[in-house]
Amino acid sequence: MERLNLCYGCMNPIDENTDVCPSCGYRSDAPHLPSYLAPGITLNDRYILGKLMSYNGESAVYIAFDTITDTKVTIKEYMPDSLCSREKGSSVIRVNPNFVAQYKTLLSEFVELNKVLSKMRTLNHINAAIDMFGDNNTAYVVFSYLEGVTLGEYLRSCGGTLSWDEVKKLFPPIFTTISLVHNAGLVHRGISPENIILTDRGELKLTGFCIADARTANTELVPEVYNGYAAPEQYSSNNWQGTWTDVYGISALLYRILTGVTPTDAMSRKSNDELEEPVKINPGIPKSVSRVIMNGMYMNGELRIQTITELVTQLFEQPEYGSTRLSSSSTQTIAIPRQRSGGTVQQRKKSAPSRHGVFIAVVAVILCVGAFMIAMIIMLDDTSGGNSIATEIAPISGTSSDSGSEGDTETTEITLEPMVETTQPSLTTTAGNSMVYVMNDLTGKNYDIISNSDAYNNLVFKAEYDYNDEYKKGQIFEQSIPKNETYSDGAEILVKVSLGPKYITIPDYLTLNKKDYFAKLNELGIKYEEQEELTEDTLEGYVSRTSKEPGEQLDAEAGETLIVYVAKNPPKTEPSETETEPPATTAATEFDPFEGMEIEPFVTDEPDIVINFFD
Repeated sequence: MERLNLCYGCMNPIDENTDVCPSCGYRSDAPHLPSYLAPGITLNDRYILGKLMSYNGESAVYIAFDTITDTKVTIKEYMPDSLCSREKGSSVIRVNPNFVAQYKTLLSEFVELNKVLSKMRTLNHINAAIDMFGDNNTAYVVFSYLEGVTLGEYLRSCGGTLSWDEVKKLFPPIFTTISLVHNAGLVHRGISPENIILTDRGELKLTGFCIADARTANTELVPEVYNGYAAPEQYSSNNWQGTWTDVYGISALLYRILTGVTPTDAMSRKSNDELEEPVKINPGIPKSVSRVIMNGMYMNGELRIQTITELVTQLFEQPEYGSTRLSSSSTQTIAIPRQRSGGTVQQRKKSAPSRHGVFIAVVAVILCVGAFMIAMIIMLDDTSGGNSIATEIAPISGTSSDSGSEGDTETTEITLEPMVETTQPSLTTTAGNSMVYVMNDLTGKNYDIISNSDAYNNLVFKAEYDYNDEYKKGQIFEQSIPKNETYSDGAEILVKVSLGPKYITIPDYLTLNKKDYFAKLNELGIKYEEQEELTEDTLEGYVSRTSKEPGEQLDAEAGETLIVYVAKNPPKTEPSETETEPPATTAATEFDPFEGMEIEPFVTDEPDIVINFFD
């Protein structure tokens, strides 16, 4: 095979004497991580490998070039780094002898997942496998290379949000694709802005499929859990997962797209659920859509919308904000068990409220509204005469008592909100050519959201930051223009913004990898410093200890820094020539997912692995 001169960063042809790629800036002498494959090697006598693009606890993804089709591709390598390793200078994976059974079991799941996805290559909005093969004591999956940007990058380039009208045009193919994936028995578990690609043709593509253990905490793999988008059941291997898990993910994604704010992660919501409805952040969102999104993000999986079909039906057909949530009678919940869960999930069906109950609720609402209107007419009659005061009445809004926490029972109540409490300041009168507004109560509101809101573009904000035990970091706790006081266009307002509490309680790190623990520290506003610690007592990549014990307090105002020690497992010692070799049956006889396939716990010159993937 004739060797091509390619840039290993973008796989574009370059001059053989070029050290820096003019297209992507990749340097020919750029270092690579020794645990992963080196750029420039050839796989399956066909694919020239480029640089490592990403990796997680399940696999590594490389850019590559297909010499047969002369096209760019991406190649995913099964590489669970908590179960195996690759020594520097070698392409062959060495499996830890203590984890051979686990390695093979998860390899079987990895292959089966991508076999199912390969049969979906006719779907336009999924990046399915186009080739698979075995080599280097592991398995490889080949995908088409997508030219485009992630949805997260696209949102950052267009102001951070999309309108509901834009979402309605852009997302139906993704809804359909996820529904078809569920019908095939798969759950994604990683729906987020980083796993949806907007191609240069303006199409959305769903990517980033992984086996269940890679997207679930407290398993044998280092989990990749997308905080803010991961459902609460993904934070424990003891909870059932299914279609309702992806309903949470896509609902959280809609929340982010429509508001510009990443939802509070599920772990934080368990202890203190203060997630605001989307419409309170962006009044331009239809109230019915806002309510459905919250229904799709219930903490209790039983109360959550169960299927994508049901979610879409409610998003596009629900007529009233605050009405009782109804299950779609035209869809059947598909209960999909989490892989390797040790049992079969019983299919769950949610009982819809009876027609009689719904009728009573509707009649009650109508009577309440009628009584309210009669009372207002009487009040207006009583206040007629003398100086006339223009009274503005906020529309009646239904608010559900559910907060998203487990076990809550849905009820609907009617509340009357005074005009000054709404997000939009009230216009009261005019003075010359200047509009006069009534100030809202800003305390407890997020400063970044308020100061960037179009509703307050007639104010000049100045902020002072201070520690406050009663308000979360970023929340306003004092304002120079009091509530109900009037102000004119261009008025200056001084607000005091909380830096969070002065003394912060250090959270527990048990069973958390460094990524999840650091996310928790960032959420609390704790400064930290990472240090590696050689230990066999904690799984590599997980937190082994901290400089202060969980439950102790850290002085944030004094700039106190928490030292976080992350476990690094010592390398296994090689057996000496005089020691007995481990029996060959340790590696292969316990479980053999494919005929003719053998996983070797030790490196061999010619690894014996043959995988026939396609029927």
